[in-house]
Amino acid sequence: LKGGNVKKAYEDIKANYFNLDKNSQSEKLNKLLKYARENSDFYHNCSDSINSFPVINKQIIKDNFDQIFVKKYDINNLHKMSTSGSTGTPFTVYQNGEKRNRVLAEVIFYGEITGYYFGNKQIFFRSWTDKNKKSFLKRFLQNMITYDITCLNDDVIKEALDIINSKNIVSILSYASTLDRLCEYALRNNYEYKKKSLKNFLSSAEVLNEETRRKISNIFHSKCYSRYSNQENGILGQDDGVDKTFLLNEADYYFEFLKLDSDEPASEGELSRIVITDLYNYAMPMIRYDTGDLAIYEKKDNRLLIKEIYGRKQDMIYDTKGQAVSPHGISVNLWSLSSVKQWQFVQKGEKDYQLNINNTDSINEEEVKSLLKEILGEDAIITIEYYDEIPVLSSGKYKYIVNDMSHKV
Repeated sequence: LKGGNVKKAYEDIKANYFNLDKNSQSEKLNKLLKYARENSDFYHNCSDSINSFPVINKQIIKDNFDQIFVKKYDINNLHKMSTSGSTGTPFTVYQNGEKRNRVLAEVIFYGEITGYYFGNKQIFFRSWTDKNKKSFLKRFLQNMITYDITCLNDDVIKEALDIINSKNIVSILSYASTLDRLCEYALRNNYEYKKKSLKNFLSSAEVLNEETRRKISNIFHSKCYSRYSNQENGILGQDDGVDKTFLLNEADYYFEFLKLDSDEPASEGELSRIVITDLYNYAMPMIRYDTGDLAIYEKKDNRLLIKEIYGRKQDMIYDTKGQAVSPHGISVNLWSLSSVKQWQFVQKGEKDYQLNINNTDSINEEEVKSLLKEILGEDAIITIEYYDEIPVLSSGKYKYIVNDMSHKV
């Protein structure tokens, strides 16, 4: 019903996915920077170089909203996107029509390269509230089942798996932690997937463990793709369902990878902050927006790739010498805990750590501590606590890695 505008955006994203046009990207960037200087009070004193634009974040945008927002737009006629506030207070972004069309085109294209086509039956696992729930008409038109996972106990998981096994579900969209729980329950209860309709799982908003990807393949005979996206912008990148390398959406976003302690460019292979410029939001220009995520990137065949996403900066953990630790390294060493329903690793101090476990059987604590000390340092002090349930955030996300030091880096 949107007509040619979404299709035109779709074709542009598709063309650049397979053969990135760097000249086109530069033209989009220069056009946006010029527009922002001329129409946004916040950027009025910047020059034509992107390096003259300040790096911004959610708090800066909220504090300077009236200066950043382009006043020739009627805010009541713009599309409103709000984050859940799971990592802070809620955050709202307003999108003009062309930007909204790009977001719709992203959803269509990035779904298709996984085997999901708009209109296929999909189930969407997340916390659904009055603020984010879809209307009956929208669910009908999208052929989507919205399933609430705010309380993710065994009864809820069993019902979800029954739905998957009783309906011709083609695609499952979910947080990575929800997929972990589905797999854990399925293996514990010898669940057998009997349908053959599933084409893919799409994991978003959290770091996907490679072990979860393997389990999904074995249980559901389906690929699991990890998508890097956020509510305020759109789909930033996606992997190929095989490994954790993300090909970035450079048709719609300009990416920078900056050092942790300055706004200088980071080197390939160096842990860095992901900073993006949204090339299509002209109502609320988000130029050099620090997403709050950390990653290691590389360049290959004229493209930018994310080799590994570490997650939010405020939840980074460090070994006893103060070096950043990959969350993947922690999860790999906990794969062997087959009886554990949930785990959560918390850094309490410079050398103090706590492993929270929701499990069914006892574990060899000394063996687990020994494995973790190989990553954290032999002088690491590790305590293990047991819980009946480790709660999720209000958004439905679940944090595996938590930095609880009072002096976070």
